[in-house]
Amino acid sequence: MKRLLAALFRAAVVPALTLVPAFGPMAFAADADGRQFVEMSPEARAEMRAEMLDFQTALHSIIAALGERKFNDAADTAEKMIGVSAMGRHRMSPPNARPGMFMTNEMHAIARGMHVAGSDFAKVAKANKDGKGDPTKALVALQAVTGACVACHRSYRTQ
Repeated sequence: MKRLLAALFRAAVVPALTLVPAFGPMAFAADADGRQFVEMSPEARAEMRAEMLDFQTALHSIIAALGERKFNDAADTAEKMIGVSAMGRHRMSPPNARPGMFMTNEMHAIARGMHVAGSDFAKVAKANKDGKGDPTKALVALQAVTGACVACHRSYRTQ
């Protein structure tokens, strides 16, 4: 009986496991990743990753400031770290370390949109009085920033 069960297991279950992403050849997310691959030099990829981590840190600070109703702090962080004022961070880097040299036009458009959304958010946040304003409008404006992040990260990959 044990041999029969073992044979049935090998005949039916083991081949089926190769079709399940967690057990078979499809186990690697990059293999099934539908995002467009953007090839970059290692230097450009490192620069872009550092910038993404800075954006993530800025978003964390912005959300914390909004929670404390420190609208001016949120606005200043957004403009300085994400907004139009933050554009051009890599312009003095060698060409192989400039992510923009490798980005598609569409990827550039998303990035520019994020910078503009950061500045737009800063204007909305500054319209509130620290300690007394309603963060609702600022949070709605912040969605355009995070929406650009989501759009880019869901559309493109560099590895």
